[in-house]
Amino acid sequence: MLGAAVAILLTALATTAHAEKRMFSYDPISADARRLTGAGLTVLFDQGLMGGARPIKVLATGVPAQALLIKGKDRDLGPMGLAGLEGVDADAALYEVDPGAEQGKIYVRAFCPRATRLWLSFSRIAVRRDLRIQAFGDDPKAPGTVRVCGTLDFSWRGEWKLPDSHRPDPMEDWTDNLNGAR
Repeated sequence: MLGAAVAILLTALATTAHAEKRMFSYDPISADARRLTGAGLTVLFDQGLMGGARPIKVLATGVPAQALLIKGKDRDLGPMGLAGLEGVDADAALYEVDPGAEQGKIYVRAFCPRATRLWLSFSRIAVRRDLRIQAFGDDPKAPGTVRVCGTLDFSWRGEWKLPDSHRPDPMEDWTDNLNGAR
């Protein structure tokens, strides 16, 4: 009986204590990172209760470009997934850029020319910790083939303070809500 009560309490705590949204910015330190992001990259992510981070969006720090991320499937990269690609961190978290959302197609073209799909693997996202992102793209001329398009190394710059729930969301275009007022 006590075990069931503890399980109910833990379930209630897990459902009421949602992941916290956070946003970290990074400066480029590798040649690929400077070439592909210019001024750097900002990552919007959900910080889990147990410390894990799930990236939601990547934003170019210097220009208004952002891409929505969805959880990647390791099998999409081939039979061995990340582990089957040479020079890749097989333990990284894999996400796919949604080409139909935000400026996803722009990210696909910029990070991996001639690809139709773009995956990004992320090292651990944590305060004051540098970040490595590796970009992978498909080859439309050779179905089932995935190539490494770049290894982007970043140094941690800082954390953005996100507004509380009563203020506008910085990830949405507030000008859409002006109702024609000038």
